[in-house]
Amino acid sequence: MPLHSEEEDLKTRAIGGESQGIVAGRRNRRVVQGRGEGRKSSSKGYFDVEWQSPVRHRLLRLFKPNLWVYDSLDRYRYLQYFSWALYHVFLTMVSAGVAKYLSPQAAGSGIPELKVTLRGVTLDEFFTFRTFLAKLIGVTCTLAAGSTIFLGKVGPFVHMATILATLLGKVMVKFSGGKENKGRKYEMLIAGAAVGVACCFVAPVGGVLFSVETTATHFAVRNYWRGFFAATCAALMFRLLAVVNNEHETVAVLFSTNWRVEFPFDLPEFLSFALLGVICGCLCCLYLFCHRNLTMFLTNHGKISKFMANNKILFAGFVALVLASVTYPHGVGQYIGSRLSMKEHLETFFDNRTWGSDEQVLRNSTCQPPFPTYDEKWLQWTHPRLSSLEMLAFFIIVKFFMLLLATTMVVPAGYFLPVFVYGAGLGRLYGEIMAKIFPEGIISEGIRIKITPSGYALAGAAAYSGAVTHTISTALLVFELTGQMSHILPVLFAVLVANAISQRSQPSFFDGIVIVKKLPYLPKLTVGKSGAHNIYVEDFMETDLRYVAKDQKYKDVRNLLKNSKQKQFPLVDSTESKVLLGSINRKNLAKLLARQLNPERRLQFRQEQQRHAKETLAEGEVTPGSKSNTSDGAQTSETQPSNRDDNRYFENEETKMEQESWLSKAGGKKRFRCYTVDGEEVVDTMTTSEVEEWEYHQFQEVLRLDECVIDPAPFRLVKKETLHECYDLFNLLGLRIAYVTSTGRLVGVVALKELKAAVERCVKGMPASESLSNEGGPPQKVTLIQNENA
Repeated sequence: MPLHSEEEDLKTRAIGGESQGIVAGRRNRRVVQGRGEGRKSSSKGYFDVEWQSPVRHRLLRLFKPNLWVYDSLDRYRYLQYFSWALYHVFLTMVSAGVAKYLSPQAAGSGIPELKVTLRGVTLDEFFTFRTFLAKLIGVTCTLAAGSTIFLGKVGPFVHMATILATLLGKVMVKFSGGKENKGRKYEMLIAGAAVGVACCFVAPVGGVLFSVETTATHFAVRNYWRGFFAATCAALMFRLLAVVNNEHETVAVLFSTNWRVEFPFDLPEFLSFALLGVICGCLCCLYLFCHRNLTMFLTNHGKISKFMANNKILFAGFVALVLASVTYPHGVGQYIGSRLSMKEHLETFFDNRTWGSDEQVLRNSTCQPPFPTYDEKWLQWTHPRLSSLEMLAFFIIVKFFMLLLATTMVVPAGYFLPVFVYGAGLGRLYGEIMAKIFPEGIISEGIRIKITPSGYALAGAAAYSGAVTHTISTALLVFELTGQMSHILPVLFAVLVANAISQRSQPSFFDGIVIVKKLPYLPKLTVGKSGAHNIYVEDFMETDLRYVAKDQKYKDVRNLLKNSKQKQFPLVDSTESKVLLGSINRKNLAKLLARQLNPERRLQFRQEQQRHAKETLAEGEVTPGSKSNTSDGAQTSETQPSNRDDNRYFENEETKMEQESWLSKAGGKKRFRCYTVDGEEVVDTMTTSEVEEWEYHQFQEVLRLDECVIDPAPFRLVKKETLHECYDLFNLLGLRIAYVTSTGRLVGVVALKELKAAVERCVKGMPASESLSNEGGPPQKVTLIQNENA
């Protein structure tokens, strides 16, 4: 049988010795009948024809080494399974190993942590070059695993772009010689998030809007042009690289389509698109519910969480083995298009053909899955034993559980692209069913308009992914992906319907991760909950106050630091009036206490003693056994007993940990050490008891706050401020704590923990006046978060 030209992209099928071949081209399908030599009904004949092209051979080895090895082991099923499983298990374990040993902050998507960062909480080691390197290596391995692992790249790209934005901002500050600006850092993070999305989908407009919707609660309009400029440059560079590498002839959309523009749909189809939105919304709620509860079960279960914490790499390898076994091309994988990558899945779902009718003419009887089909990838959705509708339905069911299982792995990966592909498959199935029900199309005003299943795939991708992430901008993303604006109204309609159902029932995917990880982020105050306007700050504020007063002594500050773990303390004028003057950071209080117990002050005190002793000896007024105690009000141990426990504890401003005195524990033993203070030698002959006595008297002094750094204008609330107003202020200003005053007097404090609990009780319809002290833990304690500025 002669080989057909590569330009025509023909596929030859033969049945038996003398058969009827059906040849399909890229643009036009035609039927060719002829005679040829006998060929067995297996993949070998077609495989030999395909591999006649050395260029295609090299490309396949480069971009799909697993398929090249898999096809080379034809007729050796056990070796094929071993190579298929080993490839995916190895890549997944490498990705998990990078996240465990190189940078634990690189695991996961990164978008939930970015949401927390943009509201003012600093996450340790989240924006470092080490994390960037780990994220890059990990997501490369995850993407190389293909649709078997079924994880994406949007979240990691956003995380890496924000890391680069942060590092560039630090470089600019270093070269300009200025100080780091929190506002400028926020703007750089917003622009970086837009760049990350634009690089994934070549969608600058949708990238900016999607990044705003997923990461920010409030957005400054002045940052729009920065985000659009950066995203446009990133998208243009991404497409120019494709032209330079000869992948495309010119700058074009990522998924080219050839749908008809004249009458793509009619008014009766709006009801059909709305029904698709309802299906996507309901299925999304089920997915979000299952994902959140599965993750919480794995996190809270004692033995399972301990095993996963100690064996992250082993657990990732086990999950990859299960997923690889499910997608084995000669097993279940032949019914779900396992040979296709994530991008190829989208290309087939956006294909303009109607599979239900085309497969009646073009029977894939020789090269059906799992056999290679490299040119016409949509043929992977045809099978002699199952119809395309049955294969799509099976794909929807299997991928639902595969995605749930894949999200349990601790690897650098994104979760938006898998739900986007899943929604496209759901929409394609719905469109094929519509085409089956109305084979001649829908008649409207005497005009017969055929059903376009690819249009429903477009709407399904936007509606399902938008419902999972609680975003509307996915409608714009799909239009920039395909260049199709003909379905803008029905797609937007489906997205709105799906979002209405999802936002009413479940938190978004990223908010669910925030809930599971217990990150300090406020939950969404549901629209229509009028109770938020009837709840006041005095109903949920913390009244058990720990504060610093100007008339307090150093021992009071020592006890405050010892018994409280707060990061910030209010400063009042006195313990009686409690008029709020400002706030003091815990670190500054520790420095104040350390300066009071500074060894140099004690040596100066000893220097004064020695100088006074010399003067009195010179005057002949001091007997050999006398002892001078003239400075700082010191008294002998006989007249004033010392409290050894009080003197043993002081807080170092560097470590903020309890430490015992550096002095020797030998009670009466003298230590002869010589020091130089102000050019004069001072012999330290004080015993331990004398030192402790000196420290005791230092603790009895009144605070001197002249050299202490004080915030003179901490944010204040009034008692009658509503929960809704307080919620907006915390989100808009990125607050972590606010003090409640009444005519200037400190009466309470509201931290992020109290506000979060009040919002949750308001959403659930519970009273907000319940005491927060029963929940345990200090109000300002945050799990796994370090914020030195709060």
